[in-house]
Amino acid sequence: MSEQRITTKRTLVKFGVQTTTQIAGKGASTTWEIIKVPIGTDADGNPIMSDCFFCEWVGSYGAAAIQQQAEGVKRSARVRLPYVKAVYDALTTKQTRIYLYGKTDEAHTFVLASDADDYLERHKFIEFQVKHYGGK
Repeated sequence: MSEQRITTKRTLVKFGVQTTTQIAGKGASTTWEIIKVPIGTDADGNPIMSDCFFCEWVGSYGAAAIQQQAEGVKRSARVRLPYVKAVYDALTTKQTRIYLYGKTDEAHTFVLASDADDYLERHKFIEFQVKHYGGK
Protein backbone atom coordinates (compact mmCIF):
# COMPACT_ATOMS: atom_id res chain seq x y z
CA MET A 1 0.00 0.00 0.00
CA SER A 2 1.37 3.44 -0.87
CA GLU A 3 1.91 5.83 1.97
CA GLN A 4 -0.52 8.73 2.26
CA ARG A 5 0.75 12.14 3.30
CA ILE A 6 -0.34 15.73 3.34
CA THR A 7 1.14 17.54 0.36
CA THR A 8 0.45 21.16 1.28
CA LYS A 9 -0.44 22.69 4.65
CA ARG A 10 -1.03 26.26 3.64
CA THR A 11 -4.62 26.99 4.56
CA LEU A 12 -5.29 28.39 8.02
CA VAL A 13 -8.31 27.02 9.88
CA LYS A 14 -9.65 27.32 13.40
CA PHE A 15 -12.11 25.05 15.14
CA GLY A 16 -14.97 26.05 17.42
CA VAL A 17 -16.90 23.74 19.75
CA GLN A 18 -20.37 24.44 21.02
CA THR A 19 -20.67 25.13 24.73
CA THR A 20 -23.96 25.70 26.50
CA THR A 21 -24.19 27.18 29.98
CA GLN A 22 -27.18 27.73 32.22
CA ILE A 23 -27.62 31.32 33.40
CA ALA A 24 -29.83 31.67 36.48
CA GLY A 25 -33.02 33.50 35.63
CA LYS A 26 -32.18 33.84 31.93
CA GLY A 27 -32.02 30.29 30.58
CA ALA A 28 -29.35 28.66 28.47
CA SER A 29 -26.63 30.49 26.58
CA THR A 30 -24.82 28.84 23.67
CA THR A 31 -21.42 30.02 22.48
CA TRP A 32 -18.69 28.67 20.23
CA GLU A 33 -15.35 28.27 22.00
CA ILE A 34 -12.20 28.21 19.85
CA ILE A 35 -9.98 25.15 20.43
CA LYS A 36 -6.53 26.04 21.76
CA VAL A 37 -3.65 23.61 22.20
CA PRO A 38 -0.23 23.98 23.82
CA ILE A 39 2.65 24.22 21.34
CA GLY A 40 5.51 24.74 23.75
CA THR A 41 6.57 26.72 26.79
CA ASP A 42 8.05 30.14 27.34
CA ALA A 43 11.22 30.91 29.32
CA ASP A 44 9.26 30.77 32.60
CA GLY A 45 7.77 27.36 31.83
CA ASN A 46 4.30 28.70 31.07
CA PRO A 47 2.51 26.98 28.17
CA ILE A 48 2.30 28.79 24.85
CA MET A 49 -1.17 28.21 23.37
CA SER A 50 -2.23 28.34 19.71
CA ASP A 51 -5.64 28.24 18.05
CA CYS A 52 -4.28 28.20 14.48
CA PHE A 53 -4.02 24.99 12.46
CA PHE A 54 -2.68 24.68 8.92
CA CYS A 55 -4.24 22.14 6.59
CA GLU A 56 -4.60 20.94 3.04
CA TRP A 57 -7.96 22.37 1.84
CA VAL A 58 -9.21 20.97 -1.48
CA GLY A 59 -12.54 22.09 -2.92
CA SER A 60 -14.99 19.46 -4.13
CA TYR A 61 -15.61 18.97 -7.83
CA GLY A 62 -17.26 16.52 -10.20
CA ALA A 63 -20.08 14.18 -9.21
CA ALA A 64 -19.64 14.80 -5.47
CA ALA A 65 -19.97 18.56 -5.90
CA ILE A 66 -23.02 18.20 -8.16
CA GLN A 67 -24.76 15.93 -5.65
CA GLN A 68 -24.04 18.29 -2.77
CA GLN A 69 -25.32 21.28 -4.76
CA ALA A 70 -28.56 19.38 -5.33
CA GLU A 71 -28.80 19.05 -1.53
CA GLY A 72 -28.37 22.81 -1.06
CA VAL A 73 -24.68 22.87 -0.19
CA LYS A 74 -23.04 25.99 -1.64
CA ARG A 75 -19.39 25.07 -0.99
CA SER A 76 -17.68 21.89 0.11
CA ALA A 77 -14.13 20.66 0.56
CA ARG A 78 -11.88 17.87 1.75
CA VAL A 79 -9.61 18.80 4.65
CA ARG A 80 -6.43 17.06 5.82
CA LEU A 81 -4.28 18.21 8.69
CA PRO A 82 -1.65 16.71 10.99
CA TYR A 83 -3.17 14.78 13.89
CA VAL A 84 -4.01 16.90 16.94
CA LYS A 85 -5.80 14.96 19.67
CA ALA A 86 -7.90 17.91 20.90
CA VAL A 87 -9.14 18.60 17.36
CA TYR A 88 -9.84 14.95 16.58
CA ASP A 89 -11.77 14.52 19.85
CA ALA A 90 -13.85 17.61 19.14
CA LEU A 91 -14.63 16.51 15.58
CA THR A 92 -15.75 13.07 16.72
CA THR A 93 -17.65 13.90 19.93
CA LYS A 94 -18.91 17.51 19.84
CA GLN A 95 -20.73 19.97 17.64
CA THR A 96 -17.84 21.59 15.81
CA ARG A 97 -17.49 24.45 13.36
CA ILE A 98 -14.55 24.92 11.02
CA TYR A 99 -13.49 28.52 10.35
CA LEU A 100 -11.72 28.95 7.00
CA TYR A 101 -8.78 31.39 7.24
CA GLY A 102 -9.60 31.75 10.95
CA LYS A 103 -12.54 34.07 10.17
CA THR A 104 -15.63 33.43 12.28
CA ASP A 105 -18.14 35.18 10.04
CA GLU A 106 -20.97 33.39 8.20
CA ALA A 107 -19.15 33.28 4.86
CA HIS A 108 -16.17 31.38 6.28
CA THR A 109 -17.98 28.99 8.66
CA PHE A 110 -18.21 25.32 7.64
CA VAL A 111 -19.64 22.24 9.34
CA LEU A 112 -18.71 18.58 9.05
CA ALA A 113 -20.09 16.69 6.06
CA SER A 114 -18.43 13.40 7.05
CA ASP A 115 -16.89 11.74 10.06
CA ALA A 116 -13.32 12.67 10.88
CA ASP A 117 -10.90 9.88 10.01
CA ASP A 118 -7.69 9.18 11.90
CA TYR A 119 -6.13 7.63 8.80
CA LEU A 120 -5.28 3.96 9.51
CA GLU A 121 -5.45 4.78 13.26
CA ARG A 122 -1.79 5.86 13.10
CA HIS A 123 -2.27 9.35 14.60
CA LYS A 124 -0.43 10.92 11.64
CA PHE A 125 -3.22 13.00 10.11
CA ILE A 126 -6.95 13.64 10.19
CA GLU A 127 -9.13 13.76 7.08
CA PHE A 128 -12.76 14.91 6.79
CA GLN A 129 -15.25 16.61 4.47
CA VAL A 130 -16.80 20.01 5.20
CA LYS A 131 -19.80 21.86 3.79
CA HIS A 132 -21.20 25.38 3.80
CA TYR A 133 -24.85 26.27 3.20
CA GLY A 134 -24.59 30.07 3.36
CA GLY A 135 -25.07 32.51 0.55
CA LYS A 136 -22.53 34.70 -1.20
